[in-house]
Amino acid sequence: MKLKLLSKDSGDFLILASSSEDVHIGDYLLVSEKERAALLQVYDERYLDLEGIEEELLREELVQEEINGSSYGSASLRSVITRIHDMRVLVCKPRSFFSSGERGVFSYWLPSRSSSRITKVDFETISQNIKSGTRKIYIGKVAGKDFSIFAESLDGKITLITGKKESGKSHLAKILLKGLTLHGAYSFVFDLNEEYSFFCSDPEVSHKTLKLLPGRNLRFSLSSAGLRAVSSILAHSLEMPGTSLREFTKIWDYLERSGRLTLSNFLETVERWRCNEFVRDALFSRINTLMSTGLFTDIEKESYDLNEPFKRAGGCTAILSLTQTSPLTRKVIVELILSKLTEMLEKKEIPPVFLFAEEAHLYLRETYWEDLITRMRHFGVFTIFITNQPDSIDKKIYRQIDNIFVYHLSNDSDINLISQSSAVDFESLTSIIKALQPRTCLVLGSVVSNLPVVVEVGELVAKETGITRLFFRQIDSLKT
Repeated sequence: MKLKLLSKDSGDFLILASSSEDVHIGDYLLVSEKERAALLQVYDERYLDLEGIEEELLREELVQEEINGSSYGSASLRSVITRIHDMRVLVCKPRSFFSSGERGVFSYWLPSRSSSRITKVDFETISQNIKSGTRKIYIGKVAGKDFSIFAESLDGKITLITGKKESGKSHLAKILLKGLTLHGAYSFVFDLNEEYSFFCSDPEVSHKTLKLLPGRNLRFSLSSAGLRAVSSILAHSLEMPGTSLREFTKIWDYLERSGRLTLSNFLETVERWRCNEFVRDALFSRINTLMSTGLFTDIEKESYDLNEPFKRAGGCTAILSLTQTSPLTRKVIVELILSKLTEMLEKKEIPPVFLFAEEAHLYLRETYWEDLITRMRHFGVFTIFITNQPDSIDKKIYRQIDNIFVYHLSNDSDINLISQSSAVDFESLTSIIKALQPRTCLVLGSVVSNLPVVVEVGELVAKETGITRLFFRQIDSLKT
C-alpha cells in the first residue's frame, strides 16, 4: 500500500502508512501535486483509529488490492483485517513548500487526497536544500549516509549543544573544534574536566594546539591585563562596590604614571591612600583575592601574551585547563579572557575567534555573557555553549542562538526554551527529542537551513580524555 494523505489537522498533515513502510520519526516525506509540493517531517506516529468515511475508504482500497491478486477468500480477508489493525498514522509538520521546483515561504496549500503523491525523501534530496560551503566538518550519519556540516555555518553564529548528562555533548563539541582547527580557525576552550588535552597529542592538530594552565604558564601582569579587564573582574567576579572601584581606578592611574604598577605596590599605596575605611577594606580584600588566584605576577617577563595563539599561521586552539581551579579563580579567568578578547578585537589586533564554553552552566553570569552575545559577537567572538542545563542560559541569549545540537531531553520546560530560539514548533520538538536514541542528536538552525535533521553522531578519530572514571571498571582493568 502506498502512503496516502489521510487528513490535515490544523498545521499537521496526517499520512496513512502500513506497518511495513520504512518511515519513522525524524524522516522526511514529500507530498506533491502538479507544480506544487510540501516537504513534511514525521514527528509522531500512532495507530489508526477507524471511523466513518475513513474506515470505508481504507477497507475499499485494501479489499481491491486483494481482489486484483491471484485469489480472494477467507485467508485474504484475514490478511485485510490484520493489515487494518496494524495501520499507522504518521503525524507530520510542514518544513518547506515548493512551487515549480523553487523553495518558498510557508503556505496554507491543501493538497488533494486523491491525486497528490507522497514519497519518502532520501537524504541526498534533503542535503540539496541545506546551504553549502567549502569547509566540511563530518559529524555522523543520517539514514546511513555520511553527513557533514560546513564550518561557514558556524562562522558569525551562536551555537548551543545541550542534552542530558553523558549523552554525547562534549564528544560532538570536540568534533566541531577539531574540524574548525583543521580549517584554520582560532579557538579558545574553557576546559573544566581535562577533556580536550588529547588535542596536544593528536597528530593532526597537535602543532596547532596550546594548553594554558592558569597560575603556571598563564599569568598576567597588571599592565598586560589592563585596567579594563581588571575592573571588569572586580565589578563582575568579585562584586566590588562602585565607590571602591572608583578609588581603585584613581590608584591605578597614579601607579601607572609613576611606572610602579604592580599588585605589591598597590597594597602599599592603599595603606596610605586617603579614603573611607570601608573603601580601604574593600580594596585590600579584593587585591588579596586577586593575588591568591595565582593569575597575576609582578614580574613582567612571566606575563603571558594573549596574542600568542594568533601569531601561529593557519589557526590555533588554546585550551584553558580549569580542572584544578577553584570556582572563584574560574570566574576570574573567564572574565579576564573575555575582556581581553573583546579589547583586542575592538582594536582589530586579532582575527575573529571561536569560544567553546564547556560546562557553561558552572560559570554563566548574565553580566558578561549577555554582553558577549549582544556586542562581542559583532566584533568577532562566536560562542559554542555546551551544557546539560538549558535553563542556565538567559532567555536574552536564547533569542540570538543560531544553531542548536540537542540530544535526548525529557524535561518539557527545557524543550520549551529550545523551541523559543528555533523555527521549529514545541509540539514536534518534544516528540522528536524525547525519541532520540543515545549518541543521536537533532540539529536545528541555520547550520541545516532550518530543516531539522536527526544525526547519528560519528566517532572522533583520536583518543579522548575526560571520560568518567568508574570504580568497577578500574578494578576489572587491574585484574586483567
